[in-house]
Amino acid sequence: MESWRLRLVVWAVPCAVAAQGAPPAVLPPVATTALARSLAAAGAPPQHGWRATAPYAGELVVAYIEIARGDRRKWEYRMAANAREVDRTMPGDLGGYPINYGYVPQTVSYDGDPFDALVLGPPLPGGSIVQGAVAGLMYMDDEKGYDAKVVLSPVDAEGRPIFTITDAVRSTVATYFREYKRGTMSGFSRVPGWGGIEDGRAHVAIAHAFFRACRDVPGKPCRSSP
Repeated sequence: MESWRLRLVVWAVPCAVAAQGAPPAVLPPVATTALARSLAAAGAPPQHGWRATAPYAGELVVAYIEIARGDRRKWEYRMAANAREVDRTMPGDLGGYPINYGYVPQTVSYDGDPFDALVLGPPLPGGSIVQGAVAGLMYMDDEKGYDAKVVLSPVDAEGRPIFTITDAVRSTVATYFREYKRGTMSGFSRVPGWGGIEDGRAHVAIAHAFFRACRDVPGKPCRSSP
């Protein structure tokens, strides 16, 4: 039977704030340009983590883990290398990431990067691909624009959720992501609140729709719908 670490299900999560609306239906020009560049860099290898991996496994969402919970190193997935590389190390007083961090394959978000995923629970190995389901959404903005992140919730071998997004989790994770660009050149981040399951699902769906529909219009806005 598969490990709970590699299987996730949908779990209801109370929102800390009112939902902030549906995801924007237009991918901005900077992101369509980045998507075209990423696709070119990825080439067509059959095992490419971002380009060749499906974003869904049935009702589950797939996530590639870039950074294990507790790691102070900010790993970044490099398209051409099809592997992670260390971008920087977080300040000692900030500590390691309070949650597993990665992305959903075959997606592109409004900043041109793959759509981010946060996975609750103990550390998961960096570079691993896990199956997950939506537990909520963390709204976020940074110097590159809108940068929301879907939150996934692990389950046990019987399919029962093990973790939920508690008030303590919201506080710890939001505080970290408000501070984690401290010391970077012109970087900033803002976490205005949290959304629920449907918000997270909608964001994953449209990020995948952008990946499918917006690859041929670099430098132009691209409208799509899930």
